[in-house]
Amino acid sequence: MADSLILKGVKDVRKHTGTEMLLVRPKRGGDTHQVKEWWRNGGVSTCYCDCTIFNVTAGGDTVKLVLDTSTGTDVRIDHDGSFNFSFYGVNELKRGALYTADFELIEHYVFPSISGGKTMTVTPAGAPSKPGGGGGGTPPAVPTIGTVTLSGNTSANDGDTEAYTVSISGDASPSYVLTSSDANDTVSGLSVTYSGAGARTLTVTATDATASDSPVTGTLTVNAAVLFLTRVSNADFSYAVTVVSVDSSNKYALNGNVQQAITLNANETVHFDLSDASLSGHPFKIYTDSSKTTEVTVGVEQQGTDLLFTPPIAGTFSYQCQAHADMGADITVN
Repeated sequence: MADSLILKGVKDVRKHTGTEMLLVRPKRGGDTHQVKEWWRNGGVSTCYCDCTIFNVTAGGDTVKLVLDTSTGTDVRIDHDGSFNFSFYGVNELKRGALYTADFELIEHYVFPSISGGKTMTVTPAGAPSKPGGGGGGTPPAVPTIGTVTLSGNTSANDGDTEAYTVSISGDASPSYVLTSSDANDTVSGLSVTYSGAGARTLTVTATDATASDSPVTGTLTVNAAVLFLTRVSNADFSYAVTVVSVDSSNKYALNGNVQQAITLNANETVHFDLSDASLSGHPFKIYTDSSKTTEVTVGVEQQGTDLLFTPPIAGTFSYQCQAHADMGADITVN
């Protein structure tokens, strides 16, 4: 049998694949054990360090794996079933040790932050042997990513959002970053919102610090022939703006429709008639959002009591009262 897990911090065990390694919680409470510093040969005083301890059981025998951990520790631990251990992606971890069930030191480990290279295994003179003659086991193979395949819709309309999936041929557990060759597209995780017509290539990069072939990329080409604008319109976006009372609160109405949302294309113009007397004390403005974070001035033109808004880019805006909250609604620009 074999076992593998990832330890983050002093007690967070993730991706545990077996049952041989079992985290031991301190009986006195807290998250770490106080263990005598095994790398010191005596001295005037005895020093202790905060450690995470795993009971490791195989073939009816049990040993204790002790790690000098901290809150920033991040390490993958593989056990081969014969009390041999491999450590990958070691971060903020200096030392470790293997003890018998009676806390006799079998061997200890010096990690790269001290050794400056590979993990060193030190066997003290006169140390007891591993139970069952352990020591001849074969360390687990280093994982690989292999071929990365990006799958999903290869045809999309301008403005569509498409979700993609990734598969690999290897046995690693990588993280993925997706990018588009078209800088106008919006990428969120493994989803792409397309902006504008034209061919583009999607590239996914798979990264796993423990893999022998990290990073590896995969690509997918989206067919340009079916990319087209979702809507071409010459609609008349003309609204007479008034202020009405709704449940004792003032709201904007467009052509009598309270808090009407507006949807148009970039570079189309929406006309707001602000001549009604009910707007007195309620300055009408365009903002980047309903909370009025930033007033929009680009594409906004005041002509007497008329306000014209011609958004040059896609996005979501909001018409609101400069003096009062939550009177208006969103303007969605495709």
